Amino acid sequence: MLWPYQYPECGTGWCPTCWRNTSAVPAESRAAPFAALGYAASMAVSSPKVLEPQGTERRLSDVTRHAGIASRKMLARAHHGRRSRVVDLCPRITDWEEYYLNDDAENVHARVYKSARAEVAVVSFRGTQATSAQNWEIDSDITMLPVELGAPGPHKAASSEAMVHEGFYLELQRVLPHVRKWVEGYIQGTQGLFGIPSYWKLVFTGHSLGAALAVLAATLAEAEGWPRTPDAVVVFGSPRLADQALSDWWESRNLCGKLLRVGVYNDVITWMPFVEPVQIMDIVSYCLENVMSCLSQLANGPKSLHPSKRWAHVCPRSELLVPGAMKGVNVGMEDFSLMGGALAHFLGNALFGYAFGVVHSDLPRHDGFCGFRGGLLPAASCTVLEQLADVVCFGLRHDTNATSSKSCHEHCCKDEFCSVWQFMRNGQCWRGRSEQCTSFHPYAGEVAAGERLH
Repeated sequence: MLWPYQYPECGTGWCPTCWRNTSAVPAESRAAPFAALGYAASMAVSSPKVLEPQGTERRLSDVTRHAGIASRKMLARAHHGRRSRVVDLCPRITDWEEYYLNDDAENVHARVYKSARAEVAVVSFRGTQATSAQNWEIDSDITMLPVELGAPGPHKAASSEAMVHEGFYLELQRVLPHVRKWVEGYIQGTQGLFGIPSYWKLVFTGHSLGAALAVLAATLAEAEGWPRTPDAVVVFGSPRLADQALSDWWESRNLCGKLLRVGVYNDVITWMPFVEPVQIMDIVSYCLENVMSCLSQLANGPKSLHPSKRWAHVCPRSELLVPGAMKGVNVGMEDFSLMGGALAHFLGNALFGYAFGVVHSDLPRHDGFCGFRGGLLPAASCTVLEQLADVVCFGLRHDTNATSSKSCHEHCCKDEFCSVWQFMRNGQCWRGRSEQCTSFHPYAGEVAAGERLH
């Protein structure tokens, strides 16, 4: 089945054994204090330019594209199921200035957030927009392009060249010159007046496509010898973006301590690209000839995960896995679901994905800037199940007990402690209360004993 939840009894948080941090913040990480700030900026850059009707129009013309907007708050749109609201994800800082570094032709966007009081600047790259054909074209261009990095450092043997995801690299070139101008302050007519002061902290961040662009931007800042390079690079849901040579180069220069790569357990995007470019047409051809076999694999999953060995993440030890509520794609191929793996990648959803994962990880306690906490996100409640009725009830056609969203809501939420859970076994949907999850969950004992992550 393509039922998305990995542990659906956790949808409203009444089953604490199901939520587990899969690892702690790496001990050598110098980026941890910036993690919540990076998350807030990654959310904000993905949100509409105008969030408040009474706010200043932020669509900057070509004439004023270098002007700053005194936005004060780092606003973003967060979701809990179908419920959403605009929130300030960094309430401790109230003097943000916001700048737009966009290439509208290719729909590649970045924003700079600067706070004089906090003495920090964040360059946030926007991730893939689901409705943007240009963004999907960037993601799918997985040809490997040789990029000269310069001499490696003394800490590890490494090459001076790496093979990089062509789509990511070429699109970064559209906004990177603007990023460098803002970092160094060489905006026309200002003589460097608006550059990032040397005593400020500089952070690069992004989610998904934006994560790949942030890591590549930090790489090129180092390789090109920018006078000012980022103090921290905090990324969320990053796909693999180069071969092993890039990771070796980072390690050779002792840069890995400034990178924190946050992933949600079962996020399918963090395993991409899966295959070599030449294999894609072979897979398509096979599926056209063997439709039922392909559908079966989509439903049940392959027996093991074999990602392409040509691709690698930068600095493997920099990864922090945070909790997730979804089935998806992981190294053990447990509870496989492509649909769940995609839902786990959602940045702003507090029901599953990164919003929930970040709040329930140990990242907030490292927060040195924002005052980020779970209460900022849309609250979970019994009515969430009603809002998600189309998914919970009507998506399970064999569930004869669910005849309407109203009956589903009544069946699921009879008291304040109700938390419906569902999991698939032998083609039937079993329902129950959260207090029953330990007895019914197939892996509950192993999870509680710490022998299993999920």
